[in-house]
Amino acid sequence: MLHLTAWRRRVPSWVRNIWREVVAFGLVGAVAFVVETASFNFLIFGSPDHGGPLGSTPVLASAIATLLAMVVSWLGNRYWTYRDRKGAVDRREVAWFIAVNLAGLAVTAFPVYVAHEVFELSSPLSDNAASLVGWAAATLMRFAAYRTLVFTAYREGSLDVPAATDRRRTIFRATRPDDLLWPCFLAVVAAICGWAVSVAFHPGFLSPDSLTQLAQARGEQPVTDWHPPVLALLWRTLIDITGALSAMAALQTAVLWGTLWVLAVVLWRRTGSRPLSLLMLGFGLAPHVLTLTGVVWKDVHMAYALLAVCGIALVARELPEGRERARWGLLVLGMLFLTYAMLVRKNGLPAVVPIFLLLMFALWPRPGRRRWLVAAGSLLAIAAVGSLGVSAAAHPVAVRQYAQIPLDDLVHVLTPEQVRSAATKAGATPEFTDDLVATARTCQRKDIVWDAYFACYPHKPGDQAVVGSHFEADQADVLLKMWTQQMPHHATGYVEYRSRTFARLLFQGNLQYLGGDSAVMPKDIRVNKTLDAAMKSYVMGFNRDFPWLFQGWSWLVVSLVLALRRRWTGPWSRELRLLGASGVLYIATYLPTAPQANYRYVYWPAIAGTLGILLAVSGAIVARRTAHAAQDTGSTAAVEAPVSGPFTADPTAPHPVGSGPRLNVTTG
Repeated sequence: MLHLTAWRRRVPSWVRNIWREVVAFGLVGAVAFVVETASFNFLIFGSPDHGGPLGSTPVLASAIATLLAMVVSWLGNRYWTYRDRKGAVDRREVAWFIAVNLAGLAVTAFPVYVAHEVFELSSPLSDNAASLVGWAAATLMRFAAYRTLVFTAYREGSLDVPAATDRRRTIFRATRPDDLLWPCFLAVVAAICGWAVSVAFHPGFLSPDSLTQLAQARGEQPVTDWHPPVLALLWRTLIDITGALSAMAALQTAVLWGTLWVLAVVLWRRTGSRPLSLLMLGFGLAPHVLTLTGVVWKDVHMAYALLAVCGIALVARELPEGRERARWGLLVLGMLFLTYAMLVRKNGLPAVVPIFLLLMFALWPRPGRRRWLVAAGSLLAIAAVGSLGVSAAAHPVAVRQYAQIPLDDLVHVLTPEQVRSAATKAGATPEFTDDLVATARTCQRKDIVWDAYFACYPHKPGDQAVVGSHFEADQADVLLKMWTQQMPHHATGYVEYRSRTFARLLFQGNLQYLGGDSAVMPKDIRVNKTLDAAMKSYVMGFNRDFPWLFQGWSWLVVSLVLALRRRWTGPWSRELRLLGASGVLYIATYLPTAPQANYRYVYWPAIAGTLGILLAVSGAIVARRTAHAAQDTGSTAAVEAPVSGPFTADPTAPHPVGSGPRLNVTTG
């Protein structure tokens, strides 16, 4: 007995309390289950002689039984399991309780749905296993949500806002037991959402570009530099390790949801708002983000790599003073993602530069000349080594894709006769000259405004069979020479043409959803048609009602506002401006190069703009709560100890989680 008492004294109080909560939560759940089962059977079957009052309406009987069980669960948990947290019943508590239980019903049913619809399992063993998995997941979710979201009245009276500008606390250091519970709950939610998205897009939807890269990854075609060799090389490595082509889509989904979890934890630590942290996770379920999550595309990889750097930067802001080794480690990790973003998207450099600045200022508010030189030199060195390493490993065939841009300009700015004259002057062969003239005439006849190489150029049968889309070296040289000779003399036509194509990119976005029923999907790749149809209905429904979500002009406006506003309230003013600058610069790269009106070209600005909006809202909440806390504390101090001088809030002073900002009392 003495040993038991000594052991209990050594065990932290929160461990003993949480085990008490677990036992009480389990007993309440068992009682609620009995109530639901008994009431349902009574309403359906009643007594053996008379039957149940709702025997003909089992759905209504089930709904009533579920409501009774929810009432029992609420009463038992509120007045027994969490009796130390009692307070006045408010609408927030009831709303959260209902929402958590509805989410629990969905979590319970989801594994059964997946087992039937995705894996086509219908045996009693599989049904019971899926039900057990769903029940266990729902139980864990309810327990975590009850103690962190629903029954928290004892914390609502105080301003539960962590230090808005305290840079000395790491987001992963727990100052009390509850500090770990909510991040763990967010991790569970992120893992479930990421898994669900991965299942819905399994094994990964393919565009014509990604289909070519899959063939290169499988060794069916030679690797070329038309599409990023690094993506084909990474995909090949994943297939060699896992044996599944779905590994690439699973990887990009994991990067997205892992980053969103990090951002959600940072947001919660900064604002103390659980709904805002959940909203950050909801970022990944937004239709304009979700639509390309499962599509293996270089634009998606670049966007998620840059988003990962943003997550690393916001974590770096929370590092305590000193910790130089950790800062340099985060810098190297961020530069690896930045290098991948540059390698996977040829025009990604303008978007990378502001994100690199964002990372540097997050690590060191005043980096100094030496750190700037070391960091910039390291980034260039890593990028050079990465490029050389990819070239050495993949041996990409040069296809001179850059010549597609002058081809578009020439055949759309010049007349067919001018094209012939310019080609002859530039030294083109008669055959190539005829092809260029035919391209110009076809585009004029069909009113095709861009992408002339694929839409108008007269490809010979078999000329792409081995290498794929490509220009010969002499053809690319001729096109560049024609462009430099002719465009200065047709500057007005060039500006008009590029303005027209850029306007189409901004206001006429297409390909909002690339589903599994795409014509380019290989026949041997099975896609769940039910989930694909549901996903398409969700995305295209938003596209119908909110088309601006998928159009470049809206994200250009958001990026401009983020970049040009001189001062944002809250702790992320500099980050917001750099996010906006990244989006603006990336969209600007398509002014002289836009080949079509594809939503993927503004995917990164859409993600950066959405993140910027969330951070701006969160920053405003931080500033408002800090100001209110300062006013309340100032009023209390004035009553208790009046002084002759003003109260000056010092929001930069470190203070513990859950407390208001410190106030310096200045006396006259």
